Amino acid sequence: MRVPQSIIQSLSFRTVKLLTISMGIVLLVMAPSRASAATRQLTCSPWILRFGGVVVGQTRTMMVTVTNSGQTSVTLSGFAVSNSTFTPSSLNMPLVVPAGQSFDLNVTFAPTAMGWTGGKIDFSSDASDPTLVLGIEGTGESSTSMTASPSVVSFGQVAMGASATVPVVLTNTLSQKITLATVQMMGGGFSFSGPTFPLILNAGQSITVNVTFAPPAVATQGGNLFIAGPGVVIPLTGTGTTTTTTTTQYSVNLFWNASSGVAGYNVYRSTAANGTYSRINSTLDPNAAFTDGTVVSGQTYYYAATSVTSSGMESSPSTPPVQAMVP
Repeated sequence: MRVPQSIIQSLSFRTVKLLTISMGIVLLVMAPSRASAATRQLTCSPWILRFGGVVVGQTRTMMVTVTNSGQTSVTLSGFAVSNSTFTPSSLNMPLVVPAGQSFDLNVTFAPTAMGWTGGKIDFSSDASDPTLVLGIEGTGESSTSMTASPSVVSFGQVAMGASATVPVVLTNTLSQKITLATVQMMGGGFSFSGPTFPLILNAGQSITVNVTFAPPAVATQGGNLFIAGPGVVIPLTGTGTTTTTTTTQYSVNLFWNASSGVAGYNVYRSTAANGTYSRINSTLDPNAAFTDGTVVSGQTYYYAATSVTSSGMESSPSTPPVQAMVP
């Protein structure tokens, strides 16, 4: 384990005590593990894009990978979208996809009304199966009931035969409990582990789901983690490579001077200094330290903390927020 430079900054509280948070970025090298493999001439991964709940007026973009798994090249002549709420990125047609090769397509969901909507994208080609159908669906909402941190998981490059894991923290942002019916994983090479579903999350409660990518091929893979119930979707991407370098994963270590007369602490995180902060500790932390293992390489995070008394009174968030830039 290698510990780069640390960042030290004071966090002041308006109603409880004074905390000093000092943080560092810890580089963890994940041990390699074994993977597996994939059929039909033209395929897409995932075979359906579930966008989940998206606030009306906002957008969410997800990626699909179309692969020619046959022995001859395929010429894609075009595609048709049945629902204008979903917008694919542009492609230069006709598009020739050599045997064993693939291309990526981004699809954006921009709901204009409340409620579920769906459709399909039909790809036309000269493949042995000339029409490839990609399912698309999403729900327009007025507000979100659950946050995911990180909200998008990018594994970067992962060597064939190895794997990388990123913890995703799911938090109930409502003032009432919600039921998580099940978790569904889409896309080649992606899997998850964690609590048993169905389960109930009380107001403000969090759980952690570990998402793993073990590339099935030397190519970019798109996928998503879908949480049925609140309809939350976490887009996933990863690229399989032939290199033998091990995958690295980072953590941010937070620690502070303990305050007297408090029952514990809460830690909040955002990807923007003035953005929305989500609590990343699932239960009140009695210790004057916390490790955030859900950070992603290349992302900047902002942290704030609060103190909580034995009677349940919580201080105002510490200001200014502490910034951590993950390599």
